[in-house]
Amino acid sequence: MSNYLCISEKPTAAKRIAVALDQAGKPRKLPNPRNLAKVPVYECRRNGDTIFVIPALGHLYSTVEDSIGGWHYPAFSYKWVPSYLNNPKNKTRPFIAAFKKYSRDIDGVIIATDYDLEGEVIGAAIAKYACNKELTEVKRMKFSTLTKEDIVSSFENLNPTIDINLAHAGFTRHEIDWLFGINLTRALTLSIKHSTGRYKLISTGRVQGPTLKFVADRERNIQTFVPIPRWAIDARIVLEGEDVQLEYNKKFVPTLTEADKIVNDTKGSEGIVSKISSRQLTQNPPLPFNLGSLQSEAYRYFGYSPSRTLRAAESLYLNALISYPRTGSQQFAASINHKPILKNLAKIGLYSDRANKLLSLSKLKPTFGKKKDLAHPPIHPTGKRPAASLSSDAQNVYKLIVCRYLAIFGPPAVKKSLRLDIDFNGHIFHLRGMKVLKKGWLEFYAPFGKVDEVELPDLAEREKVKFASIIHKQSYTQPPARYNPNSLLKKMEEEELGTKATRASIIDILYSRGYIEDESINATDLGFAVIDTLEKNSPDIISIELTRDLEKDMESIATGEKDREIVLMESIKQLKNILESFYKKEKIIGVALQEQVQNLKQRQRMLGLCPVCKQGELIVTRSIRTKKRFVGCTGYYKKLCDWSAPIPQSGYAIPAKKNCKHCGFPMITIRKKGKRPYTICPNWLNCSGTPLEVLENYESNKAEALETIIEDTEE
Repeated sequence: MSNYLCISEKPTAAKRIAVALDQAGKPRKLPNPRNLAKVPVYECRRNGDTIFVIPALGHLYSTVEDSIGGWHYPAFSYKWVPSYLNNPKNKTRPFIAAFKKYSRDIDGVIIATDYDLEGEVIGAAIAKYACNKELTEVKRMKFSTLTKEDIVSSFENLNPTIDINLAHAGFTRHEIDWLFGINLTRALTLSIKHSTGRYKLISTGRVQGPTLKFVADRERNIQTFVPIPRWAIDARIVLEGEDVQLEYNKKFVPTLTEADKIVNDTKGSEGIVSKISSRQLTQNPPLPFNLGSLQSEAYRYFGYSPSRTLRAAESLYLNALISYPRTGSQQFAASINHKPILKNLAKIGLYSDRANKLLSLSKLKPTFGKKKDLAHPPIHPTGKRPAASLSSDAQNVYKLIVCRYLAIFGPPAVKKSLRLDIDFNGHIFHLRGMKVLKKGWLEFYAPFGKVDEVELPDLAEREKVKFASIIHKQSYTQPPARYNPNSLLKKMEEEELGTKATRASIIDILYSRGYIEDESINATDLGFAVIDTLEKNSPDIISIELTRDLEKDMESIATGEKDREIVLMESIKQLKNILESFYKKEKIIGVALQEQVQNLKQRQRMLGLCPVCKQGELIVTRSIRTKKRFVGCTGYYKKLCDWSAPIPQSGYAIPAKKNCKHCGFPMITIRKKGKRPYTICPNWLNCSGTPLEVLENYESNKAEALETIIEDTEE
């Protein structure tokens, strides 16, 4: 008989692991002393052994500066300490105490955190610092779903040690990110203080800077874009009583003269169907979902941001409904048995017919792509029936994942493309049609992947038609489109910046820092100021190449190709050179940044014209007496208007850049860290709309959210 301590990553996962490992399926939740009251500790019995399953709560250990003397840079001395010592609001102290208590009289430690870089660091740090174990002594459970079968199989086939190289890569990433983040943030912040005497926290990091540069560069291209006039030919014919638009063989013509000639040459003439051509297109099934492609499709169909999709996917994983979502893989291992999954999906009404149709095939062969992830397979359902209590986001993402999984086994889709060429006095116009001959995998992916079929009129070669109208329309060449959260994440992935697990959070940080704004992402004045100033004075801070090279070095640690200490020392040397160069131009940088900080502060407070007096501006301000923030009219200072209203006190308040459809007041968006932003009408107490109608874009229960806001705004 042996005693083991099993380290899980989250409380929900800990409970599932405990239920799976206990032979009776009923682990005992141990009563804890007062200092550990909020930490769930499960006692499992298996084959005569006792297993204590305890969850972490994120990273229980983090890096802090190992020196005194206040804010300064450079800062290269650091140490790993409990996270609660680094952040007074951190609630992990009792969790560390629990691991220390239950690791005293045990025969072994088992890490059962998520098997990726972050999970390995979380588990290794707890084993090393809280349990006082050598990493080579710690065993590892590896699973990709939280189903009982996977958990039990993982326990019965324990790895003798954790992935030491992966753990070292994780520790190194945290240390390098800390070194770059704290030094660059201090350098930017102190540049303002030393040059102007003012304080404003200006943060950046190893990945934040280059990502912000993508947005700023795109915005510069848009702002400096010179539109060039062009003309499109709008031609229509009437067939069988319907107005049918033709397509000229050039989408645009470059000059008005040419456009006039086309219209004059063809107006009033008869067109002859000169050619009918068709071709058959075969479209193979899509690739399995990895995190990037799931986030892309969720944005396409639901408009979900990458971080919102990830939150929904993580909740599905913790409910044992899907496999681990933080994966880059497009290839299933041969060991994964798809039939049991499909049989379970066949028991769910919505997917029953499709799953049974696949099960009737002689062979199940999923599609595969080039990307591999040795830790986890592509994202796929486990087959377990989802509970009715799932959030709407989770329900949508689950449906998308299941339909995609079904589609990857389907046969190719076959489409027929048809084109009619119509000759009007030597000018060729086209009619195009599309018909799906065999739905193939499209049938399994429905309602996603829908193809718009276009039926063509019944025309034969040499048949004649006449224009109902033909004109030319002027337009202009268009600048490149702004990034949205999804396309920016794709850009980061293409440039190999960050990891699949961190990219979405980096974009969220840029929003929260006030560097970018809007769904169609635009760099703010402050964002531009940071990039412009650093490009001129310290370009290495925002170097894409430097960040990409560091990413590759850390990957090399994970594969055992490079030594952790060497990569760390090389990074410190690069950072030292950057900071020395920065210090020489510190005052220039500080003055430039402070000017834009002031502009941004003012702009972010102004909501728009006051609908009451129509003279002042509504502005977010604070009461001198209560220190609480509210929205008021600037006309108050001129004794023109005394309108004001309370707003939520927590979160980051910014103009929503749209007006309430009920009362016309300019709306305000509240951003809270780790939560989806919501938009409210500042006139919500007196708005003609219902209370729930004036609260927009909130992901959880609206009534509950409204109660929270009412409590938050009470004087």
